[in-house]
Amino acid sequence: MLYKYRSLANFKNFVDIILNNRIYAAPYYDLNDPMEGLYTYDEGAINEEMVEKIKGEKGKLRICSLSRRADSTLMWSHYADSHRGVVLGIEVNKKYEVRPVTYEGLSYVKHATRFGGHETAKNVLTCKLEPWAYEEEERVFVSDGQYASVTIEEVVLGSKMDTRTKSLVKKLVAKINARILVSEANVQTIV
Repeated sequence: MLYKYRSLANFKNFVDIILNNRIYAAPYYDLNDPMEGLYTYDEGAINEEMVEKIKGEKGKLRICSLSRRADSTLMWSHYADSHRGVVLGIEVNKKYEVRPVTYEGLSYVKHATRFGGHETAKNVLTCKLEPWAYEEEERVFVSDGQYASVTIEEVVLGSKMDTRTKSLVKKLVAKINARILVSEANVQTIV
């Protein structure tokens, strides 16, 4: 199972996820890392035509960023409104490719072909700087729309979520899909 940290500030997005079993996939340039999609290469290793080809291939892909963990204090703080949001436990539809992100600095295009293919673009988009390692990210690549089809297995409510919102989320999830497990985050187990 993978996890999506969400704020409830835009509640309709949460409802859309639960109701339609889908997670939005963004173009790489809309993700929050300002270094997203950048890469280095040895001088002379690729030409300007290949650089444009890689850029074009990156532009065809959309990314849904997920985490391997549901208990990260930093993730709760950064992406789930400081524990006022939720973490969704999901299974991704098998039709999508899911790849782990590596954290080693700027990606290095070692196996770029003279055509700068789809594979090179995915390699570039699954490499981030070390400070992002706390995310323990897995990326879902979508090339046929704006959403990744998923099965919602679990909704974890933030420890700072107010009582009224907790009640509303629990009732809403039960009405839409009663088999989704709803629980509350345990602050003692979050690291």
